[in-house]
Amino acid sequence: MSNNSKFVSISIAGLFLTLSILPIINAEELIDTDKTLTLWMPGITQDNYFRQIQVSEEELQILKQNIYNTLNVINTTLLPNSSGFSTITYDEWQQISVKVCAFIDSIELIIDDFPDIDTTKLITKIVEGFFLPLPGFFRPKPIVSAGIGNTIIPFYDYETFLGRMIRPMLTRYQFGFTHIGGITRCRFTIGKYFIFNTRFCGMFINLGDILFEEKMGPTLYIGTVFTSRI
Repeated sequence: MSNNSKFVSISIAGLFLTLSILPIINAEELIDTDKTLTLWMPGITQDNYFRQIQVSEEELQILKQNIYNTLNVINTTLLPNSSGFSTITYDEWQQISVKVCAFIDSIELIIDDFPDIDTTKLITKIVEGFFLPLPGFFRPKPIVSAGIGNTIIPFYDYETFLGRMIRPMLTRYQFGFTHIGGITRCRFTIGKYFIFNTRFCGMFINLGDILFEEKMGPTLYIGTVFTSRI
């Protein structure tokens, strides 16, 4: 087994040990009743749909469970007995997509005016982008990123350009998964890390405000970015 493969295996084991003990660690924190859910879709709807709503403890637990389900499927695709091991096959992405759709469906049940968009089509388009060559530096790259974390977007409320967020987005994951790029230029990361990206276009979901809110909660990116650092 290569050093890279060993690193991936150790990272996965550590991630899911954290998953198993998280409810105990955060039990007291979850007593807080001020839970803001942010949903933003720059470039997906004509008005760059943006909403922030309060969610109940029960709704929060449903959202967390759906994120855990997504991460569990990702874990299965990265184990040594999976078909791709250190990569994710198209069939495995279909399994991940089902869980991501379930997470978005749970958001749609909470938000009354959720846009009338085909989320399955959106996710399929991004996944297909992972299997296309993406030569060059100045082209948008597909991204799927999910986990438990919090995001900072300075001055997010007034600056977009042609349906993309110009200002940088910084997410700190307590644990999560990120896949960016196509066949010729692809990166994926799993575990505890920071991700920085610019000119995001797509669907973004985050628990908490997106200025300097410190609350950790379900976080999801589905779309494209021009530049990113992990």
